[in-house]
Amino acid sequence: MNETIHISDFPEDKIYILLNEKYRKNLIEKARHKLECKNYFELSLIINRKFKTRFNGGDIKYWLEGKKIDIRTGIKHPKFMPLWLVLFLVNLVKDDLAILDKKVVAYRSGGRGFIVNLPILPIIVTPEFESIVIHLFGDGYAGDFTPSYFQKNKIAVDNFIKKLKNCFGNFERSVYLINDMCYVRFPKAMTDVLSNFYNIHSYMSYKSKVPIKIINRKDNNFKLACLVAYIVDEGNIRDVISLYSVNLNLISGMRKLALDCGYKCSKLQFNKKANSYIFTISIKNIEKIYYDICNLSKLFPTCNLSFKEKSIKFILNRRTINNPRDRKITQEVVIRALKERSSSAQQISRLSNYAYCTIIHTLKDLYNEGKVKRTKSKSKTFFWNLIDSEKK
Repeated sequence: MNETIHISDFPEDKIYILLNEKYRKNLIEKARHKLECKNYFELSLIINRKFKTRFNGGDIKYWLEGKKIDIRTGIKHPKFMPLWLVLFLVNLVKDDLAILDKKVVAYRSGGRGFIVNLPILPIIVTPEFESIVIHLFGDGYAGDFTPSYFQKNKIAVDNFIKKLKNCFGNFERSVYLINDMCYVRFPKAMTDVLSNFYNIHSYMSYKSKVPIKIINRKDNNFKLACLVAYIVDEGNIRDVISLYSVNLNLISGMRKLALDCGYKCSKLQFNKKANSYIFTISIKNIEKIYYDICNLSKLFPTCNLSFKEKSIKFILNRRTINNPRDRKITQEVVIRALKERSSSAQQISRLSNYAYCTIIHTLKDLYNEGKVKRTKSKSKTFFWNLIDSEKK
């Protein structure tokens, strides 16, 4: 049976909720009669004395109405109740806590910010849900502020949005492009729930680590979903699948997930050039990992390699081709490709069906021989060109 997260399991000091009209009015009225309060002002006094808050009768009226009108603009804003207060009232009147999930219309973190509307409650803990955590460690940005996720590839961002929607329900968000990067900002309530459930203390690059709950999962589909999320965000697929991080704890956790899924991995090494720790998944496991990911994505369509799938398909296809192992022939292939246009090593590899490592070694030999030159792009990728004398 799937693990679930009920609204009563949310961090009650951070989440504010909007209950449906009939239930919230009934709940507040029952609480007032239970405490023998003549009016809402008296009810607010009892709440303030017990919890050292500063509510007043007006606040309770706004909760009853479910909205508050901004006098300056005339705009009606939804009025959310603190979750801790709702739980107190539910327990006070001895209502069934189990029905609370069905009474929640929307929720948010604090009194403002993006809202989760039409929420899915209880939240079902699936591999898709768990992979969101790893995305936030990879290309996410979260903490005591509105979280965001950013990628150069919009397909990956759209896929991330689908994950959030599938797991949490409909929600407010903003999506925008800045300097060829696609960003999505989404409700902080989501990361509050994740942090609380997985006991996450930080999402920052040097401090994050794979939660114990994920490490201890018995079902490898959960671990694979997390591994795939990390490959999409922080992986490099050339001749092998390489995973990087500046954070030793985080990358060690990811390597353990890969090993638990049955994939052979290299030892962790520190790459001075990239200033990161790195491990690779054995080329011998390429077919297995691709087969496993295909099966996982049949159950959870968003748990896929996104725009990086073509890279792993290229490796699978290239392994069926036997290219001549002749240095001169390989150089001719590279020179012929560069006569067409300036290219990166990976582009030449794709075009020629030669391994990336073969192409990059050949390019370096040609560079040392003075036959090619290179320029670094904004993305720090080298693009290679023939020296003018070689173009003839």
